[in-house]
Amino acid sequence: MVKTLALNEKKSIVLEPKAPYNFDANFHKPSHFPSSDNIWEKGKYWITMLWEGQELGLKFENKGTTNKPKIKINIYSQKILSKQFMENLIPEIKWRFNFDSDISGFCDKYKNDKILGKIIKKWKGMKPIAANSLYETLIIYIVLQNAAVRRSVQMLENLFKKFDKKVKYDNKVLSAFWEPEKMAKSSEQELRDLKVGYRAKFFMRLAEQFVNKEIDEFALRKMSKDEVKEEMLKLYGIGPASVEYLLFEDFYFCGALETIPPWEQKIMSKLIFNEKLVSTKKILDFFKKFKGWEKLAFHYIWEDIFWRRKHEHIEWLEKEIRL
Repeated sequence: MVKTLALNEKKSIVLEPKAPYNFDANFHKPSHFPSSDNIWEKGKYWITMLWEGQELGLKFENKGTTNKPKIKINIYSQKILSKQFMENLIPEIKWRFNFDSDISGFCDKYKNDKILGKIIKKWKGMKPIAANSLYETLIIYIVLQNAAVRRSVQMLENLFKKFDKKVKYDNKVLSAFWEPEKMAKSSEQELRDLKVGYRAKFFMRLAEQFVNKEIDEFALRKMSKDEVKEEMLKLYGIGPASVEYLLFEDFYFCGALETIPPWEQKIMSKLIFNEKLVSTKKILDFFKKFKGWEKLAFHYIWEDIFWRRKHEHIEWLEKEIRL
């Protein structure tokens, strides 16, 4: 039986991200698959966090506007958090939710673009956000490999049930990720019993790499795009497509666009060229005009269609989504 940990202590802070910052478009990415460690409602977002060995529950509330952003954050814990703990935590929150990067130049430069202009008008201030630690993000990427959404959700939930506990705060009960050390103590067969298939080997090797300090997330944040790419390709089970997602979503390199997976190729062919399928080269060539912002421009077009999907049935899109 999964243990539920009550987080009854609370601290509140208010942070002001660099404008423009679109709260809902940043805290909720409709194209991402759902996981039980977070909940989004308009203007509010809850997520669990493991930091310095403590399970935390974070609640974000929008208290500002896109051009004058202000976010209240309630931080829930089991015990009272020290001043030093908070001083270490706040920069991490700012990083994971991309509070400090400046995309105003992108929004201003392309606000009248034929395709991107109307999307920027709707989602101005939308940025990539990490939300999770690098280790946690890699776990998510591995469960997404070669699997339909329903299957990926099932695998992640099986991992949550085995390795950690639920946490309860602000009348929410959410799953919490685990330390890599916890997974490293398991066997490959134990993981296979969770119906993750060949990914069990990936999970075990990944946990070992983090336990052995072969990867340093904080050092990576200070590296160039090419240096991060080189380090990420050393990770077991992580290929070029996953690395490109990481460069954008975890390290915020907004010009990193070199690879387009087949299902994205089909969707972008329709959105940009209104054709069933065009070459990846043609799509990449299209984004060259957004020099330095190629991946961010891709992100705006991509997320826009999935936001639309939340409110209307798009027949051709449903056929491309593997549920």
